Amino acid sequence: MIFGALVTVSLRAVATAVASARNIVVTTTALDTVDPEEPVTILAPVVAVLGAIGAVFKPGAALADSYLFRWIRSLLPHAEQVATDRGFYTTYTIRPEAEAVGTWQGSLDELEATLRENGYHFGLLASHKQLPDGRREVSSWVDVGGPVCSGLLGVLELQLRTWQTHITVFECTDGDGYLVTAHHERAAYSALTAYWHLRGRDLNVEKGRRIVAEQLADEARFEPVG
Repeated sequence: MIFGALVTVSLRAVATAVASARNIVVTTTALDTVDPEEPVTILAPVVAVLGAIGAVFKPGAALADSYLFRWIRSLLPHAEQVATDRGFYTTYTIRPEAEAVGTWQGSLDELEATLRENGYHFGLLASHKQLPDGRREVSSWVDVGGPVCSGLLGVLELQLRTWQTHITVFECTDGDGYLVTAHHERAAYSALTAYWHLRGRDLNVEKGRRIVAEQLADEARFEPVG
């Protein structure tokens, strides 16, 4: 409890300092939204930096793409009410008629290997998605515009990658193949845009679908939507 209180006080102190500095310098980034009275505006950039560290450093990157972490992600819907009470969310429902890019007629392992080859990494900071019929995601992948450097430089580079393409994968209704959905949005791994990402600012479904359709166009196992 004492540690939690210290963390809260420290975050509020940082937020107050940032808010005061904002009166002098406007960054034109999501950091301009930092408010000592709104904890989520403080936590969003902090979590973004921690997520960037986890995505870049080993074994963090390996852990993020492990079956254990995927299982932990599957529990996110059960934390939705607690998250909502604190101003954010852990899961939401997407409309397949809007975000569907196509279907993958192959194994999930093959699809994920293809996504890695196209520069995607497992969605460490993505909320859990589901479809209106109750199907839950089986995989979540993010592309921030290509590979990043390793080590600390990679973490810093992710702070400058302010956009991302996000792919969410579901099983097809008949169990034969996988439904690939996508959107383009503000990056979750940059402190400069994390809060905007959380609020869905500038989310562009059509751009995301177009990018992914082009990336998978030459894959024989991929069938784009009509």
